[in-house]
Amino acid sequence: WLKPHWLTAVLVAQAVAATTSPCPRPFFEMPNAEKLAKKQKYFDKLVDLCVNTPNALIICADFVASTQMQDIRMELRGKAVVLMGKNTMIRKALEMGHLAHPDAGMDVLRSNIRGNIGFIFATNCQLDDIREVLTKHVRDSAAKSGQMAKANLSLPAGPTGMDPSQTAFFQALNIGTKIVKGQIELVSEFPILKQGERVSPSAAVLLAKLGIRPFQYGMEVEQVFQDGSVFPAAVLDISDDVLIQKFMCGIANMAA
Repeated sequence: WLKPHWLTAVLVAQAVAATTSPCPRPFFEMPNAEKLAKKQKYFDKLVDLCVNTPNALIICADFVASTQMQDIRMELRGKAVVLMGKNTMIRKALEMGHLAHPDAGMDVLRSNIRGNIGFIFATNCQLDDIREVLTKHVRDSAAKSGQMAKANLSLPAGPTGMDPSQTAFFQALNIGTKIVKGQIELVSEFPILKQGERVSPSAAVLLAKLGIRPFQYGMEVEQVFQDGSVFPAAVLDISDDVLIQKFMCGIANMAA
């Protein structure tokens, strides 16, 4: 049977393009030597730190600005090593490291890699020193549509400082208002954010209009990697006095 004229023309054009193309594009590109060397350098660095400096904080870097990251690196220079990376690379490095150093606990660490995480290895300081630096570099941030609210927030009753032409922003959220002395006032307190719920577009716009920056973002310590084991971050909050008290209670129980 005969092909339609348009189909014949398309097939001829494809054949000509395939034969005249100087360098046909492959279906996938193999990583070049530079990229492979860069990955290997990252793998070696992470494994070396896990083996020779097994004292680190596992941190979450969600919504952390690049300037924050840079400031933290500069303040920790000479004291600790900040190492970020893609989870796939981190898992691959830890898998390779576990084969070479099965007693270093990298298999345990690998099982805890999830989310936007990174490491801060304490090379010349204590973990509490690193935490103090992290708390210094926390910044206020505006609410963005779709973000998860970390805490409850209510707008207090009373004047807002906004002129009557902007009542539509309050009406979009069904907030009761009145006009007093040429400005909008809230009739009663209104809960605009609820912990665990996403910020609505209307709430984000209104908070920006009011100049309220309800969120704070910084590196958050999620877990601790120490001597081949992974602990919750709450372990760092246990003071020496609490440990001594627990130890004395244990001795008392044994004596009884």
